[in-house]
Amino acid sequence: MISYEIESKKGAKMNIPVIFIVACIIFIVIWFGPIIPGVIIAKRKNRSPQWFWFGIYPGAGFWVLIVMLALKPLKICENCKKKIPSGSKVCPYCAKEVTLAPSSSPEIKKIDEDKNKENKKSNKKVAIIVISVVVAFILFIALVVSTMFTSVGNSFKNCIPYKHSIELIENNEEIRNYLGDDFEQTGMISGSLNISGNSSGEADFSYKIKGKNGISIVYVDAYKENGIWIYNKINFYKEQNSSDVINLLENQ
Repeated sequence: MISYEIESKKGAKMNIPVIFIVACIIFIVIWFGPIIPGVIIAKRKNRSPQWFWFGIYPGAGFWVLIVMLALKPLKICENCKKKIPSGSKVCPYCAKEVTLAPSSSPEIKKIDEDKNKENKKSNKKVAIIVISVVVAFILFIALVVSTMFTSVGNSFKNCIPYKHSIELIENNEEIRNYLGDDFEQTGMISGSLNISGNSSGEADFSYKIKGKNGISIVYVDAYKENGIWIYNKINFYKEQNSSDVINLLENQ
C-alpha cells in the first residue's frame, strides 16, 4: 500500500454540495411545477383549483394537471349560480331548464361569434402555457442532468487519487508506449468518492483511457486516514474484459 500527499481543502469540499443542490432543485420543480399552470387551466374551465392541494404530495400535481386537461369545461347556471356541465339542458341542482336562445338573429350570432373567439384565444393561451411549461421543464431537467454529470466527473478528476493514477500512467514507460502520446480519459468515471473534510475519505472508482490501441481501463481503490491517501490498488488493464493488467503500485 502506498501513501500520498495530503489533499487540499478545495479538492475535498468541491463535489458534495453541488450534487445536493441539483437534487433539491429537481425535487422542487417536479413537486411544484404543475401547480401554477394547473390552477390557471382549472379557473378557465370553471373547475375548482382546490384539486391542486394534492400537489402537496410529490409528483401528484402532474397527475392532477393531466386530469384537469382531460376534463370538459363547466358553465354557470343563471338561476342557482352553480357549476353544471356545458351540454346540460336542465340544471341538476335547481331543475331549471337551460334554454338556448334562437341563433337566427344577427345580435345572437354576433354574441356567439365573440364568445367563440374568446374561447379560442383562451384555449390558445392555455395551450401555449402548458406547452411552454412542459418544454421548459424538459430543457431544465436536461440541463440539470448534464450539469450533474459534469459536476460528478469534475469531482473525480479533482481528487488526489485520480491525479495520482494519471501521474503513475504518465511515468510508466510500458503504458506510455502502449497508449501513445495523445491518450485521454473518455466516458464517465464510475464508482464512489466520499471525503469528510481533510482527515478521512474513501475512493473506489474506474475510468477509461483512449489511446492508439483502443480503450483501456484503470481501477483505483484508496482510503484517506489522518489527511493522507493510502492506496490499496491502482491497476491498468490494456483492454476491456482482459486479464492483461499492470499493477501501478508495484514499483512505488
